[in-house]
Amino acid sequence: MAPESMVHALKQIRGLLKGNGRLLDIHPNGEPPPIFVRLNEERHLTGWIQEESDYISYAQAEDALQEAVQRGWFRREKRQLITFATYATDLETLREHLRQNWQDAWIEDLVAMQIENQLNSLAHDKEIIVEEQIWLSRYQPLPAK
Repeated sequence: MAPESMVHALKQIRGLLKGNGRLLDIHPNGEPPPIFVRLNEERHLTGWIQEESDYISYAQAEDALQEAVQRGWFRREKRQLITFATYATDLETLREHLRQNWQDAWIEDLVAMQIENQLNSLAHDKEIIVEEQIWLSRYQPLPAK
């Protein structure tokens, strides 16, 4: 169930949209993003990004949007699942990216060891890739009844 504060925020946003205004929602799908190591042309799954909240807030955001639609405040016009990829040349660069941009995310020690083992290969072209699935949705505000 969505927190009432999220639903309330959507009601407020509806009142702020004018004319042909639209609400754009962008949030992760709620599944841990996989971490791959690419060695030349081969990709190897090494694990997943972990998050303290276990991705709960993304499900709550989805629930709040569904509730706003059920209450007749919005109509979803379009929804698309896109892949957002983050690339890093080494594990420390990826960890720094997580510290700066995704503070409650981490890489488990065993996964970090697997990444380091893969990166120590003799491949000439190698990188770490994190692929996050993101919902991109557009909502039209509906007139008050």
